Amino acid sequence: MITTQSHPFGWRAWWAACMAVLALSAVTAAPVRADMFKPSERDQAKLGDQAAQEVMRKYRVLHDSRARRVEDVGNRLVDALPSKERGPWDYRFYLIDSKEVNAFALPGGNVFVFTGLYDRMRTEDELASVMGHELTHVRKEHWANAAAKQKKRQTGLLVLLGLTRAPNGWQSAAGLLDNLLSLKYSRSEEDQADELGLQDMVAAGYNPRGMLDLFQTLKAASGGGGGPAFLADHPLTNQRIDRTQERIDRLGNRNFRAETPLAR
Repeated sequence: MITTQSHPFGWRAWWAACMAVLALSAVTAAPVRADMFKPSERDQAKLGDQAAQEVMRKYRVLHDSRARRVEDVGNRLVDALPSKERGPWDYRFYLIDSKEVNAFALPGGNVFVFTGLYDRMRTEDELASVMGHELTHVRKEHWANAAAKQKKRQTGLLVLLGLTRAPNGWQSAAGLLDNLLSLKYSRSEEDQADELGLQDMVAAGYNPRGMLDLFQTLKAASGGGGGPAFLADHPLTNQRIDRTQERIDRLGNRNFRAETPLAR
């Protein structure tokens, strides 16, 4: 038996630790309450718009022919989705003047493509594969689901830190906007974004081989170094390429139209 005198943290800390465990157990055992940790659709849209404003303060948004092509391809992909799959999101598409080889979407529907990526792609079909992937992150609420999981983990930690009178500084985390811009999705979410993005681009009339061409473009952009920013959040692996090829094979010998050169 361990007495309070022999416990290195004393009885108050021991009791706090027990309460923290109980709190974590309650969160885990009560799936009905899990929704309380997930940002609502309204909150996702609001936070996404705030983060978009930060992006547009940092970068220059273009309004040239390339930007119009990004918007046209994005709207075509959205129009090809079944109405129930579009969700309540306000999809908006931007081309950012930056050498970064990158693209990302924010919760709520703001999608950004960087000229560093756009100018390396050769076809609209490659662009459609990028944007179909990012649109899936929005409509499947990948950020909100990840944020909910993170919040549940933090809640248990904060209970423990609060009850043991830890300094308030330990309870502060990085800003939510930074989280929006830096969050990496899980492998399963990335795979779903590939799969549903491919389905969306096919439904919109694009050639699915554009996704494989995109992978080759990204590999070439790596130049043997650490790789482009897009790959940092979207790990490019042989397994990912193989899965895409398998999905294309399952589509059968359909008469897909030739890939369309991308406007410059």
